[in-house]
Amino acid sequence: MEEPFLVRDDRLVPCKATWQRGQFMVELKKVSRLAAPMATVTIAQYLLPVISVMVAGHNGELQLSGVALATSFTNVSGFSVLYGLVGALETLCGQAYGAKQYDKIGTYTYSAIASNIPISLLISILWIYIDKLLISLGQDPDISKVAGSYAFWLIPALFGHAIVIPLTRFLQTQGNGAAMAISVSFWFYAAILACYVKFSSSSEKTRGFVSDDFASCVKQYFHYGVPSAAMLCLEWWLFELLILFSGLLPNPKLETSVLSICLTTSTLHYVIPAGVAAAVSTRVSNKLGAGNPQVARVSVLAGLCLWLVESAFFSTLLFTCKNIVGYAFSNSKEVVDYVADLSPFLCLSFILDGFTAVLNGVARGSGWQHIGAWNNVVSYYLVGAPVGLYLAFIRGFHGKGLWCGVVVGSAVQATILAIVTASMNWKEQVRARYTCIFCFSCYALD
Repeated sequence: MEEPFLVRDDRLVPCKATWQRGQFMVELKKVSRLAAPMATVTIAQYLLPVISVMVAGHNGELQLSGVALATSFTNVSGFSVLYGLVGALETLCGQAYGAKQYDKIGTYTYSAIASNIPISLLISILWIYIDKLLISLGQDPDISKVAGSYAFWLIPALFGHAIVIPLTRFLQTQGNGAAMAISVSFWFYAAILACYVKFSSSSEKTRGFVSDDFASCVKQYFHYGVPSAAMLCLEWWLFELLILFSGLLPNPKLETSVLSICLTTSTLHYVIPAGVAAAVSTRVSNKLGAGNPQVARVSVLAGLCLWLVESAFFSTLLFTCKNIVGYAFSNSKEVVDYVADLSPFLCLSFILDGFTAVLNGVARGSGWQHIGAWNNVVSYYLVGAPVGLYLAFIRGFHGKGLWCGVVVGSAVQATILAIVTASMNWKEQVRARYTCIFCFSCYALD
């Protein structure tokens, strides 16, 4: 049994373990209570772009293809970068909260917002010329024109994300758990969260700002944020690149429409295990910061238990309803039948993506995002992408071949993450977190 630690006079001191046999059920309830509101909020956020895709789909294949292409490009070039960078806060804020270093939580969050705004400005310049860029990449001009118009009106949402995501992580790590419409809603959401953080008594200890620590916190933010962004972006980009590659296949309107429906459905499901992953990340980071590696390890098991239940339920539900899912997005019988044909592969994605989501949450909570980033390079770009391109363009399986490549990459990713997590030395993770939190020395974990 691993001994927990206490921090006394800025030193780690082993203390008597307080483990009980019923701790797994206790931890399962805690992870569930954290995961439920996180998943609910994320679903509510993601329903906005989903509804946009649905409305566009019922207006015809051209509108659906254009919106899907714009969504994929803006996700690849903008939103994924912000979400990835803010993954650093899951490590830093969560572990600082566990170690009762409350002032650092607020300073980390402010440094994240200050860093995200100029990054968003640079990205928005790219989005203004998205239609010309897509045409130069060989995409259909009509589809590119629709995509350019849609992406332009998403620019305000980008800046809303720059504020919303750090504030969401600020609350998460403490356990508190059409394009213009999306932009307005995210700014409204940002204003509500900012007011809550400012006036809520539950954030009284953690919303403080320590100016002397600001520069150091910015450095720490990018130290963990860059590999965190790489880890998330490398995975996210591959899924979005499916849409770009589908535009190069024969009958690009059909292929882009179908793959965008599959991607939207997959992402809508993904927010549920992502909520579990956020809960696991919070518990792991809190307990490592508090010097209790044993509870952190059990949090991982609790998260995997929740994944097993939800993936079995939703993959079965999708397979049962495979012949009618497509009608939510399109009136075209050809599109609906194609979606039904891809549904078995989509069910496999549900299972694999949920598993990797939970283990990626462990990575963010533990601070070893760099391992996750290299894993994604190997899994998706050295294995999954070549397999998908070979099946789609050489073997003639088209969209089905592209999605098969994603499934293969996810399987490799899941295998590597499982091996890394199973071999993790939790006691060493506590010592590494202590070094970062109390000494402001950010070393990459071995």
